[in-house]
Amino acid sequence: MSSPVRPALRLPGPYSAVVFDMDGLLVHTERQWLQAKIILFERYGRDLTEADQAAVFGAADLQSVTYFAGRFGLPPERIAGLQGEYLDIIGDLVDQGVDLTDGSVELVERVGGTVPVALASNTRRSLVDKILAQTPFGPHVDAISTGDEVAPKPAPDVYLLACERLGIDPTTAVAVEDSPTGIRAAQSAGLTCIGVPSNPREPLDTADLVVGSLTELL
Repeated sequence: MSSPVRPALRLPGPYSAVVFDMDGLLVHTERQWLQAKIILFERYGRDLTEADQAAVFGAADLQSVTYFAGRFGLPPERIAGLQGEYLDIIGDLVDQGVDLTDGSVELVERVGGTVPVALASNTRRSLVDKILAQTPFGPHVDAISTGDEVAPKPAPDVYLLACERLGIDPTTAVAVEDSPTGIRAAQSAGLTCIGVPSNPREPLDTADLVVGSLTELL
């Protein structure tokens, strides 16, 4: 059950900036990521399990393929090739189109008209740009930081870099996240964090506030 939305946390709220995650929060690309995992596992003769999905939920692609290599019985020297294979699959799937989450367009437009907006994503920059090109978010995003630029979530670096690029103190900003990994990163960086679950099997109890969907923040 979602927590009641306190008036102070309706966005943009009393914050100097809002930093959004992307996959699973603003866009339904978790569907493509899941399909990419299924395809990759089938190529290596493995079945993708719920435990596999949980192990890499919210992880950057290098973290994910390092785990996959272990599942496939591949030596460390094969990880780079596996990463390229995985990224090629997800790139092709994203090219087929992405869906926006309910309320994402309205929320980003509202926030972007009031305070600076950033994206802090574990997804590598080339894919972030590819996905953004299919959405109306671009004109409202003032800064982007990604997991191939600095240490990915759950380290705080992606959020710290986003705030640095906006020129704001992280403790004055709010993050919006859909995974425990992202929440840990945002809070470690000093941001207040609102959780919007995209996976019912991954509760976001550690967020400062949990809502059922982005529409509750409008």
